[in-house]
Amino acid sequence: TGVGYQALYNTTTSGYDSGDFNTALGSNALSSNTTGIRNTASGYKTLRLNTTGYQNTASGSNSLYKNTTGYQNTASGSFSLYKNTTGLKNTTVGSYSLYSNTVGIRNTASGLYAGYAITTGSANTFLGYNAGYTGTTATISSSTAIGYEAQVATSSSIILGGTGVFN
Repeated sequence: TGVGYQALYNTTTSGYDSGDFNTALGSNALSSNTTGIRNTASGYKTLRLNTTGYQNTASGSNSLYKNTTGYQNTASGSFSLYKNTTGLKNTTVGSYSLYSNTVGIRNTASGLYAGYAITTGSANTFLGYNAGYTGTTATISSSTAIGYEAQVATSSSIILGGTGVFN
């Protein structure tokens, strides 16, 4: 089901599970989708470049915008998971959260700008405004930053508030 200018514009339904079971609400939502299935996009240009990605949920303008083949991602908030292309199983709530993620998997972020800098890191958790915002977090894995502007710079670490790093 598509509602809005060019929503589901390129979707094909040539066979069972080929572009089926998608919902797009908003201008250009899921407009590049070809055979991706079971996606839900709500908002201006959500899941805009998705082609074959499946079981993604995006709400908020431009969320999961660059996703092409990534699957089972959930993005809520404008520009959340914006740069994600092939990353999978990421969950984010808050505008610009996990914004820079491209291929990272199993990341969780909640809060405005939470996990903003992650690009390829995986299995991270960022909770709070600006948690994981700095570039030092781009490739870390299995780390957690909790609290206002909490930053973690090494893999397999946890930080509770502030900007220090503890193993």
